[in-house]
Order: sequence, then structure tokens, then C-alpha cells
Amino acid sequence: MGRASNRKKAQRQAGGPNLRRIKQDARTQAVTQGLPFDLDAMVELARVRAGRSIAVQAWLGDAEPVPAEMPPWPEGSLGHRLLAGPSMEEARGAPSLLTSPLPVTGTIAADPVHWPLATSVLIRAVVFDGLTPGHPAVSALLEEFTRVVEAEVAHMQDTDDDLCDIEPFENYRLVRFPELDGPVYLLGRALTEAVWATVGDDWLADVDRVLQAALDGVVPGLDAPLLVDALIAASYTHADSPGTQPLHQLMNLSDNPLEILALGGKALPKDILRVGLLMLSALARLCQSSSHSVLQAAPGT
Repeated sequence: MGRASNRKKAQRQAGGPNLRRIKQDARTQAVTQGLPFDLDAMVELARVRAGRSIAVQAWLGDAEPVPAEMPPWPEGSLGHRLLAGPSMEEARGAPSLLTSPLPVTGTIAADPVHWPLATSVLIRAVVFDGLTPGHPAVSALLEEFTRVVEAEVAHMQDTDDDLCDIEPFENYRLVRFPELDGPVYLLGRALTEAVWATVGDDWLADVDRVLQAALDGVVPGLDAPLLVDALIAASYTHADSPGTQPLHQLMNLSDNPLEILALGGKALPKDILRVGLLMLSALARLCQSSSHSVLQAAPGT
């Protein structure tokens, strides 16, 4: 079993990255309903809130971000499923690069507290504000993230195989940076949510051709079948899930499509966020529909 696969196992044992939000939401609910929970949970919740406050202040000073407008998609539709995901919810309320200049150069890279918000800003830019990764403001933010992303991918590559031999609770303490807070993880999570929104209740084998058509020619140098395989391998955990390519070659590598592409040598670390934004933009366009199924949808319907 490879290092990335071991880390994925460790994350599952520990209640890994995808469960962190569930735990956080549960703790928040406990607070609002007067339910008991431990001091560690209170401290963690305070840390998350304080971190976002610091990051927002770096972007906007004392002003509050203006949420992006959200079309009133019918419940259960492609558009509704996409925008209901936590990554899109966070991105919708993030500062807009159209109206909010970047913080002072070096601020974002210097402190992890800024990374979740800065990633949400990138997601908002391509999903809600209609910007491309080539837009000057988006390119400038990607440049800010260069050193962070290179360190994150290097950490992914160097994760110790012995991690899985540690007790689960200790795993949760160790598997934190950058898998949980780094921009590659966070943007990869948004991509996975977009895949779930696109597939909905349909069979993967049927949706696969739609995904390939949507991603055809989107990322220079990477063909659509490869991108679709990375998305599906990261989003689904059974090796017999239908798809176009032999998914068992990718299935256990990671639950992050961008990590799959980076560790597989398909994209350089410095380019991986740009690749992710191009993919996310294509999936978001695919989901701009009031239809409940991408197999019957036309964008904007």
C-alpha cells in the first residue's frame, strides 16, 4: 500500500478531513441546543471562528464580504445540489476579487489561518463571479499560493508509511497540515462535492460521457478521460464503480482528485490549483440547470 493510500486510511480511522466539518457542525448544534460537549471542542470551534475573522479582516478591514448572488434553483436540481455543498456555501460568502484587492503580498502564504478563506475566494471567482484562472486577480492569488502548494504536495509525497500504525486519535492529531487546511485539499474537496452534485442519483457509467464532454479540452495537456478518472476515483470508494478507465489503478491513491494528478506526475505542483479551478469551472457550468439529472439538462435551464 502506498503512502497516499496509507494516509487516506489513517484519515478514515481518525474521522479524517471530510468528517471534520461534520464534527464541527455537531458541536455548533450542541452549543445552540445547550448540549454538553468537551473543552477541546469549544477551543477548536473558537480557533476556527477566530481564524476566519483574522483572514476576513486582512482582506476587507472592518467591512463584511457581500455574498455572491445565487440563482433560485429548484430543490434537488443540479444547481441546487452544487450550491448546497459546504465548499460553495463558504465560497459564496467569501470576498470577491472583483471588488476586494489582495492583502499585502506575502500575507496569505505566511500564515495558514488565511488559506481556507483564500481558497474560497478562488472558488468564488470561477464559480460565482465568472472569472477564469487567467484573470489577473486570480493569477495574482495563485502566485501567492505557489510556495504553500509546493510544500503541501511535498508533504503528501513524504507522508510516513508508519502513520497507519499509530492509534486513531493520535492520527487525527497528526493528519492536519496540510491535508486538512492546505489549498490543494480544500479545492479538491470542492471538486469532489461538484462531482457528487453532477452525478446525483444517476449511474456513473451514464454520467461519465457527460463529464468527459464537459472536461474535453478544458485543461491543456490533460485529456478528459484522465481528469474524469481522477474525479471519480477520489469521489467513490468501490473499485467496481462504473467508469471508462480501469479505476483500480487510481482508486486507493487518494480521496483528492488534485492529489491524484499531482502524485501521478500529471501536473506540476505550481500548476495544480490552476488545473483544479479549470475543472471546477467546467463542472459548475454543467450544473447550471434546474434539471434533476445532468443526462437531461441543458446549461441554464
